[in-house]
Amino acid sequence: MKNLDEIFLKIKDVLEKHSNDFYTTDRYIDSKAKDQKPAYHVYGNKEVSLFGKDPQRTYIAGVIQQKNYVSFYFSPIYSHPDDFQNISPDLDKFLKGKSCFNINNLNPSLLKEIESLLLKGIEKYKNIEWI
Repeated sequence: MKNLDEIFLKIKDVLEKHSNDFYTTDRYIDSKAKDQKPAYHVYGNKEVSLFGKDPQRTYIAGVIQQKNYVSFYFSPIYSHPDDFQNISPDLDKFLKGKSCFNINNLNPSLLKEIESLLLKGIEKYKNIEWI
């Protein structure tokens, strides 16, 4: 699948499917961005203090449709990289930076892996009481 609208909706569907217990929004909390692109973000419901910062909701994951790709943001891979070293080469090639996957082609296998990562990340954050 190469249509960005479809890719965005498929990843958003996965996030929505697993976000019933969480806070969701179509913009980053406190975003100052003037342009609003199609987006969906998932946060924990409780406020916790991480890394000496003021208590706030923990960002779990999100998806934003960009001009040439769809960005899938996944915070657990940044905060706990050792727990997410076994991602497939097919998904790893889309990883840009530490927690953002810029996806321009999606197949059922990659979508299933994204869902698996999301579930593992949610479980990790629950276990350490970040969400």
